Amino acid sequence: MDKKLIISIGVLVVLVGFYFYDSSKQSSYQAGYTDIFDFDSSKISKVIILKDSEGIEIENIDSTWNINGHDSLIIKQRSIDTLFDKILKVKRSMMAVSDNPKDLSIYSLDDECTNIVFLDEDGNTLSKATFGIWASNYYSNYYRHPDELGVYKTDSNILTYITTNPMYWGEKPKAETIDSDKLPAIDIPVDSLNSL
Repeated sequence: MDKKLIISIGVLVVLVGFYFYDSSKQSSYQAGYTDIFDFDSSKISKVIILKDSEGIEIENIDSTWNINGHDSLIIKQRSIDTLFDKILKVKRSMMAVSDNPKDLSIYSLDDECTNIVFLDEDGNTLSKATFGIWASNYYSNYYRHPDELGVYKTDSNILTYITTNPMYWGEKPKAETIDSDKLPAIDIPVDSLNSL
């Protein structure tokens, strides 16, 4: 083999080896994410959301979701789908952003926080969480377990889906419209019109 070809292959092997070594080192510096909600979501019977002095309860009764206290509203299926597809699948960073109780206000995890609680049909707590947002970061939220001090960053912003607004979760039933083509015809004799 030609000497230049051997040197070129050797340099190529060294560069490829360096690339894989560097890639493995870089991945070890990246913080991983883990699930916040680690329970069987099919056991959810009630969801309670609290923000400031407002709250809302969404309950599953006989396989039908209802908004407690708002019987006139029909549940929006897309909001329930978002609950299961986005809220329950949010992840948090492995490393805490802060463990200092004084920092809770920075991440809106004090009085401005949003709390969510998941209950089973017996009223037992499946999971609970507290979420807040930092004014300069609208792409993710901050999370802490209500019984712990650690503050963690989430992998997405879910606060827009965790709302106490009943109109987000439900809608007023649509009034039925009557198709005039399907109404029966009424024959009115001409004589009866003349008597008026």
